[in-house]
Amino acid sequence: MKLLTIILAVALGFGTDVLAKKYYKHTDENGITHYSDKPPMDTDDFESWQVRPEDSAYELKVINRGTKETPIFYAINRYHGPIEVLMDVVSRKNVVIEPQWPATYVVPANSEFYLATVKPKHKYMAWSFQYNISSSLGDPFTTHDDEYAYALPFPGNKHFTITQGWNGAFSHSGEQNLHALDIAMPEGTPVLAARAGTVMDIAEDFYDSGAEAKNLQRGNYIRILHDDGSMAVYAHLKLESVIVARGQRVEKQQKIAESGNTGFSTGPHLHFVVQMNTGLKLESVPFMLRHKSGEIKEPSVGPI
Repeated sequence: MKLLTIILAVALGFGTDVLAKKYYKHTDENGITHYSDKPPMDTDDFESWQVRPEDSAYELKVINRGTKETPIFYAINRYHGPIEVLMDVVSRKNVVIEPQWPATYVVPANSEFYLATVKPKHKYMAWSFQYNISSSLGDPFTTHDDEYAYALPFPGNKHFTITQGWNGAFSHSGEQNLHALDIAMPEGTPVLAARAGTVMDIAEDFYDSGAEAKNLQRGNYIRILHDDGSMAVYAHLKLESVIVARGQRVEKQQKIAESGNTGFSTGPHLHFVVQMNTGLKLESVPFMLRHKSGEIKEPSVGPI
C-alpha cells in the first residue's frame, strides 16, 4: 500500500470572493469631507455608492492538473502581461520533479503554463515535498528603450509642477520608485497615457489616503505594459475614475482616468513611474520626457 504525503507551501494566496461594499460621503458643519463604509449618524445629507470588489482572478495561481499520486503543476496567469515565476523546493523525500526545481519560468499573458510533474522516486515508499513560489510582473528578458520620449501624462493646456522627483526623500527611495515622479494636480484632472500599450492591471475602488503604512497598498492605479516590456504605473487615481479595461490597447495621449488623492498620499497628485522586471523584482528606470517646450530631457523637480 502506498503512503502519500504532499505538503504544499505556497507563497501566493488563491483569493476568495469579496462582497461588494457601500461607501458614504458627507461634509460636516466645518466644511470637512468624510468618507466611510458606514452612513453618518447625525445627518441624512450624504452621498452613497456601491463599490465593485477587486477581481481575485487577477492573481498568479499554481494548480494541480494531475492526481494526488502524480501531481502535474500549471501556473495560471490572468494578467494581461507576462509574469516571471520561480518554483523552489523547500524539502523533499523520495521525490522526482521533472523538469527539476528550482526553475524559473516566464508565464505569458492570459495563459495556463505547464511547470512540472511530480512523482515518487520509489513507487511503494512514502514521499513528500514542500515548495515555495516567488514571482514578479513582467518579462526579465526585455530591455527598456532609453531613447523613447514619454509624453506628459496630462492635457497640454494644463500647467503643473513636479513636486517630488527621482530619489525623492519622502517616498522615492526604494527600487520600484527611485525614478518616479509626483506631479501636483487637482483631483479630477484627466490622466493621459504617456506611451501606448496594453492595460495590464487596474485598481479603482479605494477612496481614502494618508501617510500611514496601512495606505501603502490602498491606492488606485493603472499599470500599462509597453511594447518593449516596460510598464508604466499611474497611481493615486480618483475613486472609480478609470475608463479603460484590463487587456485594452491604449494609445499615447489617450485619457485613461482622473487624478486623485488615494493611498499613500498627503495631497492630490499623480504618481508616475516606469518599471522593468530585472529578475524576480521590479525596478524603476530613468526615462526621457517631452516637455511643453518640445525639449526632450530627463524630468526634474519644478514646472513642466
